[in-house]
Amino acid sequence: MRVLGLDTGSTHVDAVVLEDGEVVESVKVLRDGRLVEPTKKALRELEADERRVSTTLPINALVRDRGDPVHLVVIPGPGLDPSPLGELADSMEVVEGYVDHKGDVVEDVDPDSVTAPAEHAVAVVSKFSQRNSELEAKIAEAVRDEALAVVPGHHVPRGSFPRRVATAVLSARVKRVTRRFLRSIGDVDGVLRGDGGLQTPREALRVPVNVLHSGPAAGVLGAAYLSGERDFLLADVGGSTVDLVRARDGAPMVERNATLFGHPTSVLAAKVRSLPLGGNAVLSEDGVTEETSLPACYGGSKPTITDALVVAGYHDPEPDGDPRESRRALRELGDPEEVAERVLVEVRRELRERLEGEKVLWAGGLAEEYRELTGVGEVVPHHPVCNAVGCAVAKRAREATVYVHTERGYGHVVPAGERFEVEKGRVYDEEELVELASEVAGFEPDEVSVRAFEIVRGGVRVGQWAEVWLYERPGVEPP
Repeated sequence: MRVLGLDTGSTHVDAVVLEDGEVVESVKVLRDGRLVEPTKKALRELEADERRVSTTLPINALVRDRGDPVHLVVIPGPGLDPSPLGELADSMEVVEGYVDHKGDVVEDVDPDSVTAPAEHAVAVVSKFSQRNSELEAKIAEAVRDEALAVVPGHHVPRGSFPRRVATAVLSARVKRVTRRFLRSIGDVDGVLRGDGGLQTPREALRVPVNVLHSGPAAGVLGAAYLSGERDFLLADVGGSTVDLVRARDGAPMVERNATLFGHPTSVLAAKVRSLPLGGNAVLSEDGVTEETSLPACYGGSKPTITDALVVAGYHDPEPDGDPRESRRALRELGDPEEVAERVLVEVRRELRERLEGEKVLWAGGLAEEYRELTGVGEVVPHHPVCNAVGCAVAKRAREATVYVHTERGYGHVVPAGERFEVEKGRVYDEEELVELASEVAGFEPDEVSVRAFEIVRGGVRVGQWAEVWLYERPGVEPP
């Protein structure tokens, strides 16, 4: 089988095809400020039986404030002041209704009372909706035809009420642009999550911000697959940054409840340290800036780190570039050789401080140059398209929380929002709970966490309430 992996970086769209576990074709397409057309071009150039993509489009849309305005509908129930949550959205309304901590509907909602503004996406979040999504589902259905997009809070499988609200609002902002992107590039079989796990396009649209750091996560998977190493520090050289990501047992180390744009969320993503030292970083008289530009040797108008590497003899831009342009650009800052040396001494020092004593693997278009510059680590095979390889070899990974309420005779699966029946009054042991949760969630977990207690009324045991968290870890699964 031929599997295509595609990664949308800040400068290029990279794509590879793996067949029988080997890289047989690859392509790099310059983005030039665009995303859709370069992505479609890369996909057209390579034929495959299965196509998997990694994209930071939702996060980039948030950074550039290109998302939709969001109307937040909250169902907080008693004892909670929702007013601080209003700053997350463009508008907010509080709806009467109540789901208790066991998942029982104490007070129903009136869906017709919701008045979402025109041309807004809608986030609908009820307290304890992860234990019973009925109230959210009613409102989501009522506003679906008029809203630009709808994200209900029960699609977020864990986290406190404020974290789930923030995750739902941010996802609502970018759900429509994400949907447009996925539709525009045609059929894809998988979209990489920020923890390195492969998900379906439908799952990606449930919580679009879950793709945070999917590029660096793909880099770790690609480096692990191409090098055979399991524990290392990946230094991924991109146009804007050098991303440092630690691998443990062949998968990226992750952080739970990542903070996005100052808001604590429920997003699970690779733990990344980004240094503004990528090849496109613009130089000034004071050194490296946070501005980026196409290197002068490749047609840009400003001096960059890449141009310094060219003048210092680390990088040969020919036949696609002109080394004379690098010298011309650096001459604006002084003697080209002296400028290049001064800049690269700074870059070398900054990187060595963070890499010394580590088992370092380099990936990215300038991996060999940075390895030679620092004298640290090894370069992975197929380093220019390492992240795309990671997409191609990523295995399916899933997360779910299953709630069981045997007094009432039902359970609930998050994030799917599906209810199932259980035997009334039964008390399961921990092994039975994990078996039941795995069956209704539809996968065998690598990690589990169980909380359960018996329900006693009038001295009589009447059932059990339980919460089972399931996680299928990311990793590589070569085609």
